[in-house]
Amino acid sequence: MKNTKNTYHPIRVIFHIIVFLGLFILEQLPLSILTLTKKQLGTKYSAYQNYAPIATIVLLIIAASIIIFVFKRAQKFSTQKFTKSTWMIVGLGTILTLLINVATVPFMRSTNDNVEALKLIANNSMVILIIFTIFVAPILEEILFRGIFMNWFFVDRPFLSILISGLLFGYVHAPFAADTDWIYALSKILLGIVLAGVYYRTKNIKADITVHFLNNLLAILGGAIMSGVILF
Repeated sequence: MKNTKNTYHPIRVIFHIIVFLGLFILEQLPLSILTLTKKQLGTKYSAYQNYAPIATIVLLIIAASIIIFVFKRAQKFSTQKFTKSTWMIVGLGTILTLLINVATVPFMRSTNDNVEALKLIANNSMVILIIFTIFVAPILEEILFRGIFMNWFFVDRPFLSILISGLLFGYVHAPFAADTDWIYALSKILLGIVLAGVYYRTKNIKADITVHFLNNLLAILGGAIMSGVILF
């Protein structure tokens, strides 16, 4: 028997793909402003350091507003309230992300393109990088890769939606190529799958945002401890 719950409209799918790609580029733009170096800018570098953070914040506000606006119209169901069950799923998701990191981090390369880009941003504005990593990224990435993607694509096939959301999340963090750090890519794919599962089970975007926030916070704290920044 043919599933009629959601009618397949090729033009709508193509439109959603184009808009999704546009929103992804928009989400990436703010931090890209902070990836220039003194070698590239020469004498203009001092002025760049003064104005680039301001431009980043302004563009980030614009990007976030647009992405949130689209999400509110994309979600096809009413957001469920946080309950005891929701918190249990959040707790389980956080434990799973911690286990993924413990199992994969020791086998990752010391650096990759994503890490190098973050280092460039840190050189220009460590404050913005920390704020983005802990607070902004969990919100915008979850809204984009879970809240919008899972409401636009494979709506009637939740397993496929969760899997592809995870694969896409892994790909944008570690584009698949001959020199890809596949352990790093795998960790991001598994993280994306867990976050997609949390969103699907809770029907509340704030739940997977919470798990993503805790994952990033624990990663930063773990990195600080390992590098000796925090001493006990």
